[in-house]
Amino acid sequence: MPIVDVRLDDRLIHGQVCGYWIPFYALNQIVIVDDDIVHDSMRKSALRFGCPQKVKLTFHSAKKTAELLLRTDVAGKNIMLLCNKPKPILKMAECGYVVPQVTIGNISPVKNDQVHVGTGTTYMTQEMISDFKKLMEFGTKVVLRETPTDVPQDLTNFFAMH
Repeated sequence: MPIVDVRLDDRLIHGQVCGYWIPFYALNQIVIVDDDIVHDSMRKSALRFGCPQKVKLTFHSAKKTAELLLRTDVAGKNIMLLCNKPKPILKMAECGYVVPQVTIGNISPVKNDQVHVGTGTTYMTQEMISDFKKLMEFGTKVVLRETPTDVPQDLTNFFAMH
């Protein structure tokens, strides 16, 4: 399976991705899927600086990512799609490319009205919860897993309660 993980982490490229996830999956490419970052040269430059040179780092909008994955053979590559919120993954599904699973890592709290998920450092706004519920209607499974050594926690019940 060439897309080895679809990960949501608000820090995007950081020590945990570089130190744990890249070696765990033997990644040769990370695609940051974000409609805003794709047009932000300063942010892209900073993210490139933090990514190991052996890993190709690309940036695409949700629509472009869906189009590329629907028509491109990515066999022989180990690719991680990386987002900082669920909206791009939902947009990809609406464009016809549905991912089988999303792995949620860190989502830092930024508002008082966020809901704490699990026991770690993951918080969600009501908009994020709504986006994940819509994504699950496409058949996407959502799990919480901060590091590769963690057992993935299925979040189906969490979303059913919120």
